[in-house]
Amino acid sequence: MKATPFAAIAAVFLAALCAFAPGAASAQGRDNVYVVAGVRVDETAANAAAAQQAGLAAAQRVGFERLVRRLTIPDELATGGVPQVEPATLDRLVSSVDVEEERRSGTRYIGRLTVRFDPSGVRTLLRQFNLTVVDTRTAPILVAPLVADGTAEETATAWREAWINGGFGDELVPLATAPAALQGAPAWQSAQSFAQAAAASSVLYATLRVQGGTVTATLVEVDSNARRERGEVTARIASDDPNALRAALSSLADQASLRIQNDWKARVATGGGQRGRISASALYTSQAQWEQIKDALGGAAQTLISEIRIEAVGRQGALVSFSFVGDRNQLASELQRRGVTLADTAQGATLRVAAR
Repeated sequence: MKATPFAAIAAVFLAALCAFAPGAASAQGRDNVYVVAGVRVDETAANAAAAQQAGLAAAQRVGFERLVRRLTIPDELATGGVPQVEPATLDRLVSSVDVEEERRSGTRYIGRLTVRFDPSGVRTLLRQFNLTVVDTRTAPILVAPLVADGTAEETATAWREAWINGGFGDELVPLATAPAALQGAPAWQSAQSFAQAAAASSVLYATLRVQGGTVTATLVEVDSNARRERGEVTARIASDDPNALRAALSSLADQASLRIQNDWKARVATGGGQRGRISASALYTSQAQWEQIKDALGGAAQTLISEIRIEAVGRQGALVSFSFVGDRNQLASELQRRGVTLADTAQGATLRVAAR
């Protein structure tokens, strides 16, 4: 039996509702913030089993401190410091600990671990300590870890690894590492294609210099509108041990990430990341275009968008509404990099697949 136009529209409408279960995409994106990857531990004990247990316990403590610093306002945290919790409380807050890599001996455990925390439990605990919780994510930034001329190849490799293994992809501002092919002076023209491939809104060039026992990284961020000098970060190399160099490079990457994250949290805390809500007409000429618009909204739900609702669906258009954080220009840029334009017309806001 041939489906009626009404039935066809109803089927599309039901499919659309399934694609946007209320809050599902945005909750998943926000909850990723409560995953702390790249936690390094080095513990010694009487035997291998005890050393491993000590390593797992250390990972929970280190991961919790990193998470607290990730989710809170620096000025508030400076007043009372990271909340001190009992081991039993920490155990309840940790959902799982996964091994990224590890080495063991009879009395020593060295590992890089991922710690997953319970979002609701962490939020409740931090608010009990009168700390503002900021877990709103924004668009990713692509990091190009470059080195100054004359830098040893092994140092350049270690610099890239510091970013790749740093666990920065789960931050409020996710940081992804650019392919090694992205080289040269900071310029959006040469970086744009790499940024688009990573769904990133900008590229942070982090150029390393090694001078004696000091490592320094110069930070420059570029996007389609501007070039922004992000300053420098510096660390000391504690000894001639190759591990000391890696530790210093990891410190540089951590400092650079912290600068980016704190800038975003300051915007949220001062209203630059305030929430708004928008209703828009999604206009399309085919089911494929409608799917592309839904994909763009779903992808943006990992960063700026939440609470997506489809109010009505027709053959050539749908009415959608959603909440977003930030300003309209940032929202438009986020959708544009996902292939959809947001425009204000006499009939109100409209969403369309961007012309190629």
